[in-house]
Amino acid sequence: MPISNWNTGAVRSREAMRLLADEFGADLDWNSILIAHLDTGFTNHIVFNLASDRPALLVDRGINYVDSGVAEPRDPLNGGGGLVVTPGHGTRTLGALCGNLPGIYIGVCPTVPVVPYRVTNGVMLTGQTILNAANAIMDAVDRNLADVISISLGVQSIVGNVKQMHALGRAVDHAYERGVIIVCAAGQTDDAPQLVGATVYPGRYSRTIMAGGINDEMKVCFDYEIGRPFVDAWAPADDICRPNSVFGLPEPFKDVAGAGDGTSYATVHVAGAAAMWLRKHGTQLDAEGYVGWQRVEAFRAMLRKHKQALAGNGVPTRKGPTDTGILDCVALLTNKLPPLSSLRKAQRAEPEID
Repeated sequence: MPISNWNTGAVRSREAMRLLADEFGADLDWNSILIAHLDTGFTNHIVFNLASDRPALLVDRGINYVDSGVAEPRDPLNGGGGLVVTPGHGTRTLGALCGNLPGIYIGVCPTVPVVPYRVTNGVMLTGQTILNAANAIMDAVDRNLADVISISLGVQSIVGNVKQMHALGRAVDHAYERGVIIVCAAGQTDDAPQLVGATVYPGRYSRTIMAGGINDEMKVCFDYEIGRPFVDAWAPADDICRPNSVFGLPEPFKDVAGAGDGTSYATVHVAGAAAMWLRKHGTQLDAEGYVGWQRVEAFRAMLRKHKQALAGNGVPTRKGPTDTGILDCVALLTNKLPPLSSLRKAQRAEPEID
């Protein structure tokens, strides 16, 4: 059974939400801040309050890129096809991000507006699903004016996906230039280190924010011997209490007792923190001229500077990271922005196939 709420305590998200409520009112107005969530889509789970006047998900603003002729980004839970099929993954990660049913289940960043996109049937992107993700990023930026994009998915093999990877890279560039913070999973596979190292795209693009995973001992729980330099922050990714949706059971789903693992969950912790950070510092960012990519780099700089220490690196025979630490939502809100002059634009990092 999962250790209830260890993850939100580890990153101090509850305290951060209270700070925002103290400053902006108990009925927190997010001031148009929006998170786009690219995954397998959503299902009708009680933690999303879809029938209420303030649902956790803005379903009508999402897009279904997988099922022909279906507009709603609903996960049919039928598996479909794909490299690694994970029906219900979108519901699990969405719940961990913004689930909001007091007394039953609360996610990392409850009440924040989230638009779900259905781009895949599984966590590993390949072929058309890479293009789906690229198109969803463009739509989230241009039509929905998203401030944060959360992607708990990854491209493990770039062989055979050259055209698709270039499209994904262009979409990431587009978002970065417009100041949209894209948070991506580091992954937890070393099956093909000769292709992408131990971490996965789109997180390996230097213009995204990559989230690595820790366990409840505050230790790295996946070892990234090759990809560690890409990780910007570490967040809970082991034994996470999350909602679940199961094929064959009636909606609305009610299960919140299961445990989830993987950097998919680390990703939504960091994405939620990005929304909190923007709500706290947004007025100052606008007033002092943090525009476009400078907003992304300001967030990255604060993640790396105002962090909690890792208790260990998980695998004692390998050297741990030196300039990254565990996500601290409170520190992101209570510390000053980095000077504009200190920020440097990240160069686009092409996949190692060119």
